[in-house]
Amino acid sequence: MRSSLIEARPANSARVYPTQAAPHSKHPLLPRAAKPPRKRKLAHLVPTEGWLPLLLLSIAVYSVVYSVTAAIAINHTGVLWITTAMGLACGLIVSKSRYFPQAVLHIAACILGYWLALILTSSLAYHVSLLEILASLHGVVANGFSLAGTPASDMVFLFYLAFLCFFLGYFGSWLIYRAHLPWLVALVYVSIMIVNLNYIAKRDLTFLVLILVGALLPLIARVQLAGQLTQWKNEGLYTDQVWLRNLTNRFLRIVILFALLILPLSWLLPVIHQPASGVMLWNNLDNAWANLSHGNLASLSDPNKLFSPYQPSSNFFGDQLTITGNVSLPDGPVLSYTSATNTKGQYLEGFSFDAFDGHSWTSLIQNPEGYAGNSQLPSSYSGSIGLKPLNTFITILQPPDGTKHFIFAPADPGKFTVPVTIFTDSTGNFISAWTQTTPLLKNEHYQVTSMLSTLSPIDLSSIALPSIDPQPWTTNLSYNELKQYYLQVPQLSPEVLATAQTWTKGDTTVYDVVSALQAHLSNEVNFKYSVSNPPVPSNIDAVTWLLHTHQGYCTYYATAMVMMARELGIPARIVNGFSQGHYDTQQQVWLVNGGDAHSWVQVYFPNFGWMNFDPTPGFSINNAGIFTPQPTVKPGKTPVTPRSTATPIAHTTPAVHPTATAGHPGTSTGRSSSSDTVAGTNLFMTLSLLVLIVSCLVLGLAVLRYRHTTRSPQTISTSMYTRLCRIAALVGLPPSVWQTPYEYTFALSKRFPQVSTSLRLLAELFVRERWASPQHAPAPGEQQELERLWPGLRNTILRSPFSKGK
Repeated sequence: MRSSLIEARPANSARVYPTQAAPHSKHPLLPRAAKPPRKRKLAHLVPTEGWLPLLLLSIAVYSVVYSVTAAIAINHTGVLWITTAMGLACGLIVSKSRYFPQAVLHIAACILGYWLALILTSSLAYHVSLLEILASLHGVVANGFSLAGTPASDMVFLFYLAFLCFFLGYFGSWLIYRAHLPWLVALVYVSIMIVNLNYIAKRDLTFLVLILVGALLPLIARVQLAGQLTQWKNEGLYTDQVWLRNLTNRFLRIVILFALLILPLSWLLPVIHQPASGVMLWNNLDNAWANLSHGNLASLSDPNKLFSPYQPSSNFFGDQLTITGNVSLPDGPVLSYTSATNTKGQYLEGFSFDAFDGHSWTSLIQNPEGYAGNSQLPSSYSGSIGLKPLNTFITILQPPDGTKHFIFAPADPGKFTVPVTIFTDSTGNFISAWTQTTPLLKNEHYQVTSMLSTLSPIDLSSIALPSIDPQPWTTNLSYNELKQYYLQVPQLSPEVLATAQTWTKGDTTVYDVVSALQAHLSNEVNFKYSVSNPPVPSNIDAVTWLLHTHQGYCTYYATAMVMMARELGIPARIVNGFSQGHYDTQQQVWLVNGGDAHSWVQVYFPNFGWMNFDPTPGFSINNAGIFTPQPTVKPGKTPVTPRSTATPIAHTTPAVHPTATAGHPGTSTGRSSSSDTVAGTNLFMTLSLLVLIVSCLVLGLAVLRYRHTTRSPQTISTSMYTRLCRIAALVGLPPSVWQTPYEYTFALSKRFPQVSTSLRLLAELFVRERWASPQHAPAPGEQQELERLWPGLRNTILRSPFSKGK
């Protein structure tokens, strides 16, 4: 008779030799199937939950890691993929260690992940010594766990991300295979994905959400099913493998079908906006994290300060523009416009800044001059070469909330149909802002005539750098004003000038230099546009901070380009207004929203005037009515191409600056001995190595302990029954698929009647040991009797004359 589908069996009982034959008589007991014992050893390594949860978990965690690499501009992201895989494997090993303290294993795994991230960052990514990265980490700790002003910040940041990805894989695997909490894994991964997608601008990564949800739903179902089956086995039930596979396959097919139905249908559901209470909650959490991470210890004693913004949002339309984590912009449409002779979109400028202190922009040009409607305004250009008029009709839909009544127009506004006030310097040569005499009103209309430049790159390439040919600059009537307002540079990190010189190496004309700066800053491979950013620390200038973090909104990039140009002796300023917006086909107008508020750069060319450049990644000035720089090709010189924007002095600047200038942003006023630094670094590395060795020993002992427990020794009756099956298979008498232990030993008794008593005793003890209640387990005397009878039973079967012919 065939055994039932579900049989009673004590939990955690030892394995027995399989009694089912494979098709075509390829039974594991036959001599030609010599590999089954190895399969049995591997079977001990298969987790109870199976390998499918690990595969689904890998898909989910790698989709999260991909979102991290898409949200954060950083090189050598291959290290993150490796540490994630190691975290998954380490979490699985720790989760299956049953008789070793989990707390100790967690500490050991954390240290192992730390060193793994450290070694991969140093050897695989940057090819530097461990001491160099350890010294950089020491500087981060000394700087209050801030990357600001830390040399080799790219390396340290990559190490942080590698360690984070290790944790994502490690705790995901541990929560699945040890704690059986797939819902918690899903909550963590989805939260991280949402945060990363919030930092990704101008890219549609919806497919990541589909991949993540498509992997998490079957993962949750599979782990829940595995938990239910484990509960059944703990209650004394044994599930047949065929039935188990069929049940699992049916269950997962239903879950996958459910996922395929719910994902498309979710797009049809109405979008529920986040309630105000939810917005306040997340804002408070962001503010608290910013205060704590930036060392605002005063906030710990005052809850109101803890949840208040570390840096308030900057007003984009004010007299001062501070570069902070985010900027306050109007909601909804601000204005619409059409052009009579040009259907292209236009950048609309309103005001400019000339003075920068490292964090904030202001304007020193504050001499107001009033003009009636339709009056001719002074021109920002030096001459009339290469200019064409453009008439634009503008309608105010929502006046921006600013400190002045800024009025907006394309390029160089020369005439408004409404009374305006312009702010100029004392000579009247330079204009810093255009304002309306009265406040802007909703649905107000005005017309402006602007002068667009039609100069080509060849025309602008005729202007050499001031250091090469100063004659066009010194003979300019406005040269003194240019030096006074547009060449001033605050005390910046030396890294800014070094980076600008590296990016523009070999360029000799103003156009080539500013084109190279724009090409590098607007390179979306290395820099990312982000409207929400970490606050800029007070001990580092905003340009250096951008070179470290590689992300920011338009003002970050415009500031960096202006400061780099000025460091190279080129007059430049930052201009605020709006980008071209989007074209509304129904109303046939260009609509500009508050989110289109934008900052770009104007560079001064002698004899030509101010020319516009936009270094912000993702913002194209093609077809926008603004001058588009294109690299010129000259004999012996290749076109300007984006180069790596990694900090050029990251590998050459020492990790510790013993000669730091007192009072310089991001540097210490004290001096540290290089020998003390080396000694401290060596001691730190020695202690870290000792902790690593101890952690590896702990993990190794955990693995050996786990394998030892999974290889629990078989008892006497089970071991002898297993050996009986093997020996009988050698003489051509393996157990059949349908035979129970009683039926099999009865069949052997017919062949070997002289040992029938021994066979009946072996079957009796084996069945009682495997399936009987504890009180009916074999007694020690019965096991001793079986050991006494075993040699005769074994020899009788081996000496059988029927060994090869049956």
